[in-house]
Amino acid sequence: MDSFLAFVRVTGSLLLVVILAYYTLRYLMPFLQRGNLYARRNLEILERLSVAPRMALCLIRAGNRYFLIGLTPTKITYLQEISADELELPEKKTIGGFAEILRAQKAKFPFSRQQGDDDD
Repeated sequence: MDSFLAFVRVTGSLLLVVILAYYTLRYLMPFLQRGNLYARRNLEILERLSVAPRMALCLIRAGNRYFLIGLTPTKITYLQEISADELELPEKKTIGGFAEILRAQKAKFPFSRQQGDDDD
């Protein structure tokens, strides 16, 4: 009887994992594959600074204009517009494909095992 309960428990766990994998692939993957997630958009949150629990300041770019807003759990408050001259914005890096990232990592860590270097 104990082995049957263990079988049911393992089967139920496996079924749960399969269901979670299905819904992840069905609903999350299309969201991630819509294109480059780092592409420039017209509206973007540049920075967020927490000033208290559940309260934050956000710097937002809308087109070529920059705004500072305050966020609380119940409301969003416009604080002021900031000119682009007053900001020090870091230059965005574009992320390439997988092959480009792999080449960059190989260049960063050139020491790799060669064939025949087996210690066994």
